[in-house]
Amino acid sequence: MRTAILIVLLALAAPVSGRDFDYSSYKTVSLADAAAALAVDPRANYWLDAAHPRYHALATFTGKTRKLAPGVKGFIVMWVKAMQHPAEYVDFFKMEVQIRQGTTDYWMPIQDVLVKPFEDQVRPGDQVDLYLLLMGAYEHAPVFAISGFNTVGV
Repeated sequence: MRTAILIVLLALAAPVSGRDFDYSSYKTVSLADAAAALAVDPRANYWLDAAHPRYHALATFTGKTRKLAPGVKGFIVMWVKAMQHPAEYVDFFKMEVQIRQGTTDYWMPIQDVLVKPFEDQVRPGDQVDLYLLLMGAYEHAPVFAISGFNTVGV
């Protein structure tokens, strides 16, 4: 089994300064269940989660990537300001990857520090263990930011 353990700089993840990535702080869920649990007012285009819930999910990489959608970029800017995170957190995200679990596809922002390892280790159709931070919801879709990953299989 080929595994990548990545330490990231996002809020509430272990800092690069030497602490290990805390896998135990991520609750294993189905993405559909985590999304269904969001109590987003149907009138709201943005919903920010101050609790910073962390989730672990096994899903499949579809092979699709894209530049961070402008609306999601704006959402992240609001999230950073509202949560009083350092302004440079906005610059941690420039790309999204498409992840499928069951029959549902999710576009997930991935931190720049993880992009190259993800591209090197995860192929279209590969299953991947994802460690996610739920930032909230944009246009009623959950925004799960990828905080780390492990490849599954060889």
